[in-house]
Amino acid sequence: MFLLKQLTRPETLLVLLWVTQLVRMAWPGAGIDNAAAALAALCIVRVFPLLRRPTVILCAGLATLAAVLIIIYGGPATVLVGFRAVPMFVGFFGTIVLMRATADQLQQIASARSLFRRLKPDHRLGGFLVGSHLLAVVLGPGAYAITAPIIGESKGEEEYLAAIRACHRGGSLGGLWSPFWIAMALSTQYVPGVPLWQTMVLGISMAVCALTASHVLYAREPGLALLWRALRSLQPIALPVALCVLLVAVLSGVTVLSTLEALIVSVPTLCLLTLMAKGRRALRTTLVNTYRNAAHISNEITILTMSLALGGVVRHVFAQTGITGWIGGLDLPAMAVIGIMIGTVSLGALVGVHQIVLVTFLLAVFSDLPVQVADVILIESALVAWSCSSTIGLSAIMVGTATTLFQVPPEKIILGPNLKFTAMFAAASILVLTAVNAWLV
Repeated sequence: MFLLKQLTRPETLLVLLWVTQLVRMAWPGAGIDNAAAALAALCIVRVFPLLRRPTVILCAGLATLAAVLIIIYGGPATVLVGFRAVPMFVGFFGTIVLMRATADQLQQIASARSLFRRLKPDHRLGGFLVGSHLLAVVLGPGAYAITAPIIGESKGEEEYLAAIRACHRGGSLGGLWSPFWIAMALSTQYVPGVPLWQTMVLGISMAVCALTASHVLYAREPGLALLWRALRSLQPIALPVALCVLLVAVLSGVTVLSTLEALIVSVPTLCLLTLMAKGRRALRTTLVNTYRNAAHISNEITILTMSLALGGVVRHVFAQTGITGWIGGLDLPAMAVIGIMIGTVSLGALVGVHQIVLVTFLLAVFSDLPVQVADVILIESALVAWSCSSTIGLSAIMVGTATTLFQVPPEKIILGPNLKFTAMFAAASILVLTAVNAWLV
């Protein structure tokens, strides 16, 4: 009885799914795919009662919509798209959890707080902006756990809010090019075959421009020299970030592995080698913390599964009803496709619609159409939409984490300068991506 209880714990089921994905990568086949889908279904049923109430409501709505469409148009097997993809994304999220647990053992991360504290007052906002971006590229919302205690030392409400907003802008822009964000993982699943380096070069270029614009617009001392000095003072953080990103990019470029598969293989290996060098205690502590924290990804995994399942059903419905052909016949210009992706996801996030749902739906639609948009541009449009949503989305995990760690209501983070910046960034991104697409197509 005790063994059965342990095997059906959410953490254990998620770890089993992670292992299943590694087995599936080594020995692919229909049998292991079906077994993975069955295990995924069991895992979703097990964690459902433990989910946050908003997640339960959202997923129940997605499941109901999928069921109605299946009753009307048939194609029940299309929901398997979502469940067969679960092990891959559990492997992705598990890798991120392991990476964050490993980061807690690294001296570079421990010294990050010291780096921020040593910044001069006129460098502080630039440091929070750039430092939060670099940390969030690898740690995602976990970056705020490092910056929150230092920001809490700010004097006066105005200085405190300015530091929070700068930190949140920088962190949210990490989604423009990081292979460690679900946005990249989801996009490359729907639009495969694009070399990671192409997306990263475009994304980093946009991130540099956005960070520079943010500094010029909102820093009290907007000189670019101050921003450069703040960046140079954070060099120790940049090295481990660059190593992780470079490893994934190289492995996905020189092997047959997809970006997501390369990340699942390479990053845990790098983490384990790093921990072994630090001794058994560090290794044991990290593995225990990874297991304990595995259950925390249940909300994101469930939303993603329901969204992917609904995406499979929608694809079937569109094909059956001729909607795909009708949309294709509209011959939408590139700017319209890019604008729909960025605008719909961002506005939906602002009113509380989770970006996973809208990004999945739009990628499912546009990836099936003969649109005049280069694949790398379609991916980057989704990443821009995700970054905008992370900045102003009521249901975004970045906003939720910032609200908790910085102890301010969400409207203080979303509205004001961040909402204005997001609107400007979204509009500029549509123009820039349209211009780049015209050069590529």
